[in-house]
Amino acid sequence: MDAGFPEEVSAMSRLMRGAGFVIIAGLTGLAGCGTTQVGSPGAAKSPAPTSSTAAPRTTTPSTSPTGKPTIKPSAPACLLPGSYLIAVRVGEQAGYDRVVFQFSGGLPAVTADRVGAVYEDPKGTPVALAGQSYLHVVFRGASGVCPQPMQRTWTGPSILTPYYPQLLVVSAAGDFEGYLSFGIGLAARGSYHVFTLTGPDRVVIDVEHVALGAFPGTEDVTSWPQYWAMQYSWLNGHQPWLASPLMVVQAWANSRWPTTPVIRQVNASTFTVTEPGGKTDTVTGICPVSVPGPWVITKITYG
Repeated sequence: MDAGFPEEVSAMSRLMRGAGFVIIAGLTGLAGCGTTQVGSPGAAKSPAPTSSTAAPRTTTPSTSPTGKPTIKPSAPACLLPGSYLIAVRVGEQAGYDRVVFQFSGGLPAVTADRVGAVYEDPKGTPVALAGQSYLHVVFRGASGVCPQPMQRTWTGPSILTPYYPQLLVVSAAGDFEGYLSFGIGLAARGSYHVFTLTGPDRVVIDVEHVALGAFPGTEDVTSWPQYWAMQYSWLNGHQPWLASPLMVVQAWANSRWPTTPVIRQVNASTFTVTEPGGKTDTVTGICPVSVPGPWVITKITYG
């Protein structure tokens, strides 16, 4: 791992727990409470400007407790000429997050464009990415598979979910005909910087932290990392009702009383809940992101 970085994240984040009840009533068109819709392939936006100040670069390998370098020369990952991916790592530093792609056999050409959505190559299906901004990273003339003898040079995991301040998800998006691609989900639209390092060969992408402010949710989900995990789970088809304000309020009410009280919608973000004893509570909420995602309760005023 690069010097100064914590242990790499190598496992999927746990999915958010359920609300304790099952919705049977049919709701259609739960597309999330955001206003930005996913575009079609080819509708990607132009690349974002890179950061004017490059993040610190280093070719110093990680050190052992004795202070000696731990990176040692190793045999090529594949006997055939080419650039082969052997590792993907992530790390967090003050002011920015980093993802590192390590190769054997030389550095490939790379592009990292900001897009409206990332699609799997060659299927064309959308790649689920948490966050509000997405990068499509493509390595040309690279692969994670050695063709002769046939073996994987990179065994994954295919998805990393660190939920750092800016870097949320790194997901494999294709390995086809010399094009190796990944999607990166970011918390917000901010500057990013792409550069290479040698000894060993690495492509590094640093993404600058963007201040999001305090998370507005007050019930169950109360922090940005929790929300990103819930959004990612929702994007993968879990608990689709979380995008419905009414059903979120119903879930809250069912967690308090054995029978669902009378719920009336005052406006797009406000509901009144009449308790079994006759008191009326006011529940307000919001979709905290600008893209499709779950709705969260921000305030409850008890009657």
